[in-house]
This record gives sequence, C-alpha cells and structure tokens, in this order.
Amino acid sequence: MAYDGMTMAGVTAELQTLVGAKILRIYQPEQYIILLHLRQPDGTKHRLLISAEATGARLHLTWCTYDNPPQPPMFCMLLRKHLEGGQITAVTQQGLERVLVITVQVYNELHELCRRQLVCEIMGKHSNIILINPETGLIIDGIKRYSHAVSRHREVLPGIPYVAPPAQHKKDPRTVSYEDLEQGLLQYLGETAVKAAVNYLDGFSPLLGKELVCRAGLDPDMPVDTMGAYEFGRLYEALGSLLKELAAGCPAPSLVKGARGFQAFSAFRLTHFSGDGLIHPPSVNETVDLYYQAHRELQAWQHLRHRLKQKVQKELERCHKKAALQQDTIRLAREADTFRIKGEILTANLYRLKPGDRVVELEDFYDPEGKTITIELLPELSPADNAQRYFHLYNKAKHAAQKARQYYEETREETVYLESILHSVENADTMAELKEIEEELAKQGYFQSSPARPAKTTSTKPVITTFRSSDGFAILVGKNNKQNDYLTLKLAKDQDLWLHTKDLPGSHVIIRNPEGKEIPQATLWEAANLAAYFSKGRMGSNIPVDFTQRRYVKKPSGAKPGMVIYENHQTIYVTPDAALVEKIKSQGQP
Repeated sequence: MAYDGMTMAGVTAELQTLVGAKILRIYQPEQYIILLHLRQPDGTKHRLLISAEATGARLHLTWCTYDNPPQPPMFCMLLRKHLEGGQITAVTQQGLERVLVITVQVYNELHELCRRQLVCEIMGKHSNIILINPETGLIIDGIKRYSHAVSRHREVLPGIPYVAPPAQHKKDPRTVSYEDLEQGLLQYLGETAVKAAVNYLDGFSPLLGKELVCRAGLDPDMPVDTMGAYEFGRLYEALGSLLKELAAGCPAPSLVKGARGFQAFSAFRLTHFSGDGLIHPPSVNETVDLYYQAHRELQAWQHLRHRLKQKVQKELERCHKKAALQQDTIRLAREADTFRIKGEILTANLYRLKPGDRVVELEDFYDPEGKTITIELLPELSPADNAQRYFHLYNKAKHAAQKARQYYEETREETVYLESILHSVENADTMAELKEIEEELAKQGYFQSSPARPAKTTSTKPVITTFRSSDGFAILVGKNNKQNDYLTLKLAKDQDLWLHTKDLPGSHVIIRNPEGKEIPQATLWEAANLAAYFSKGRMGSNIPVDFTQRRYVKKPSGAKPGMVIYENHQTIYVTPDAALVEKIKSQGQP
C-alpha cells in the first residue's frame, strides 16, 4: 500500500508538535530504518521512525519496539555525531511531494550553534535518508549512496551539493480550480477517471484516487472521454471534501482489515469500504504505525514459515535418500545366500581345486537338476581361503542387512515425524505456533544455535484452539506437536475422548467429557471432522479417524514430540467439511 503525499501531509501536520523536541538518542535497527528518540519540553517522549526500505518506505511516530544490532552501523554513528542533543526547529513537507525535511539546531565540535537537515525521501525503491548542511547545501552522507552510474539525475555522495529528486510536475490539489480540474483530466483521454486523477493531482495514490471518484458517486472505471460538466462538478466537490479533512488534520484516518493484518490504510475516511473491516484510529501516525506493524509481523511470519518449511523439506529429502540406500542394502543382503552356497560348494570340492585358479565350474548340489555353477576365485588365495572368503562375504552381508533394517526403521520413524512437522508448519496460523515448532526443532537438534546467542525457549503454556459442538461439548484441537503433547498428556482427563486421523499427520482432538457421559453421535462426527480437517487429509474424502478414551493413549519412552500409541479404539470415516468447521467455530468459546 502506497504511502502517498496526502498521507505524508497528514503525518506532517501531526508532527508539528515535535518542534522544540530534543533528540535524545538515534538507532538504526535495520539496514534502512532510523529511529529518533525524542523528548518534548514538557517531558513527553516519542519515537520517530524513518524508513528508506524499497517496499516499506515511510515516516511516522511509532509505538513499536525494535531490536538494535550489537554494533551501530556507520550511518547511525554519523547521525549521532551530528544530531544527538540537538533541537528540532522545523518539520516541513515540500508541497505534496513525499519529501520531508527535519531541521535540527545543534552544537558542532567547536561548540558553535549550527543547523543540520535530515531529508527524508519516501519514494519506493528510490527512497533515501540524507543528512545535509543547509548553510553550504552539501551532503554530509546518505543511508544510500549512489553515483551517476546508478542515477542520471543526481548523485548522493558525501561532500557534493544536494539535488532534490526530480519533480513530478503534478498539480497541487489545494490550488486547483474547477476549470483546472476539468482541463487537467481531459489531458488523459482514454484513461479511467481514477487513473487520470492520480496522474494529474499531486499526492494522490490509486487508493485515494478511487476514494475521490467514489465520493463523487461515479464509477471508478468510467473513462474520462465520457465525462461531462456534471461528472467534473461532482469530482470537484469530492476533492473539496478531501481537502476539508486535510485542513482539519485528518480526523478520521482509515485502516481496512484483511485476511491477515490490514490490506489498506489512508489518512482520510475511506467511504468506498464499509462493514466491520473498517476502523478509524485516533491519528494518522498511529494508523500508519498499525498498518506497517501488521505488515512487519506478516513478513516475519512468512519468513519464519518459509525457513521452517525449507528446513523440514531438506531433512525429509535427506531421509528419503538415506532410506533408499538402506533398502538397497537390505535388497542386496537377500542375495547373501549365494555367497554361502558358493563357500559350501568350494569347501566340498577343495581336492579338485588348484592354487592359482581364477574360475572353476562345479556341480551345484543345491540345484534340483544338478546344474553346474561358475565360481570366481582370487588366484593369490588358496582354495580354502577362497571358500572362507565367500563365507566372510555372506556373514558381512547378513550383518549389514540386520543393521540396515534397524536403521531403516529409525529413518521411517523420523520421516513420519518430519511429515507431521511439515503439516504443522503448513497449517500454522500465528507466529506463536511457528515459534513453538521452531523451538521443538531446535530441541530435536535440527537447528544449531550460536554459542554467543543461545536459542530462546518459551515456558508459556501452549494456546489450544477450542470449538463448541452442536450438543454443547467443548472440542480442543492441537495445532502442532507441542500443543498435541500438552493437550493429550496434561490437559485431557482419562474420561475425555481422544481422536486422531489413522496413519496421517494431524492434530490431536479432545472432546471434553468431565461427567463421563456418552458422547452424542453429532458431537463425535463434528470432532472427527475437525481431526480430518486439521490433518494431511484435509483435501481428501472418507478419511479414517480413530477415537478412544484418553486413558488408552500413552507416549512411549523416548518417543518424539507428538508421537503416541493407543488401544481399544474404533474408527469413523469422514470427509472434511470447511463449512462445518466454521459453523462450530462460530458457536463460541466454552
């Protein structure tokens, strides 16, 4: 979602309260993010975040915390040298361009009062944070340096004059008359009204352009060619309403909820969104902060999910290769009897063998038809040693087969475990669930923690997802191995009913039954549906689900997390039904 010039105007208006604030400390928690810790004369403290990231460039007050690197980067050290202890004297936006200048009054190395300006250019992949000396107009440094080899318009290097980003040559909506708007939009014949407004008006993103057209009561896909005096008049009125909000300090900024986090934000009331998914935080700064915090958490969730999935898939590939080699060893060992037979035939015919023979053909007394068998010999060994050599090959192959079978069983168990982990990763909905999986993998030795930074472990109880059956029974569902172990081994009681998909990775499901009643068929069906839905068989049909009382479920000594054995069970076949899952989920927590 674009951080447009109109949003920056709303942010800038609220940042005027920072004039007179002192810069206490400067941090650079990430490569292109700067945090200014400020204190106003009345003692109020703020944190101003400035980001020059390609996909998250922005500037706003933040209420979030960031982890700082052990060693501050060079640009952070430079800012501390020139700005720490200084007082903000001005916060200005250049027109409706996404360029904000923070002017700071500070004492230099000679204890002389001087000025420095922090120029914050919020322009997507071209964003930058540049410190300049306004008295000379020279760049002190930028968080991103580049020469004419990268940009033909300007260079950003220490010691050269600062050149502003190229102008967009758009019209400031605050100075637009009705005639200007009509003539300006008519320059974009063939375009939609939304695109024409974005191209003509400064500070407008596609989202704000759509809001303008919708406020005018027009179709966003309406071509400019079909617009007349009525449509232009409605657009001009809608523009006036947006400018009134801007002049009033944007009293109703908007956040639009999405499936995960927020899908859109604006400094203005978004009338083309409606329903419970639209909220209005108290300030523009808080709106932007909430949006990007949710976006940051989503990115962290996606990154951790991808890393865990990649790690488990790599380990599964290793197990598959290892199992194939072990199966080859077992298969070859089945031919070991050939070595034994050759050794016995040689032993029975030692008197017929001559030292130095390379090949002999002897009667195979194990063959019903009495056929001969060709046996290769090593000429440097005696006939007796050649016979012993075949017995040694037989014993070696037999021993290798025994070990291979043992290792193959271990590999198969590890494969089942990793498949259950992969299923948990793919179905994790929250960062907490992914953290639980990461912690489990670290404990199992799949991640090596750095000696300097040991892996963090959490002692908090897992949060178990709870559903309510149509008969009023609480149904608890574990989403990963840690939750499954906690749910089955600690939370569930002996008389509760335990369910799990047969021979498929999935969730442990518990039907709470504190009074030991008979479980109604509808509740059993709903719980079995949950077990099938939260398993690897979600997209299948007629999934077998085993169920038994919790008293018959046990965890073998040394078993991996999530692994249990059970008895006295019955099986029910269900086809996962997402609508049913949503229905019993909406019936509320117990």
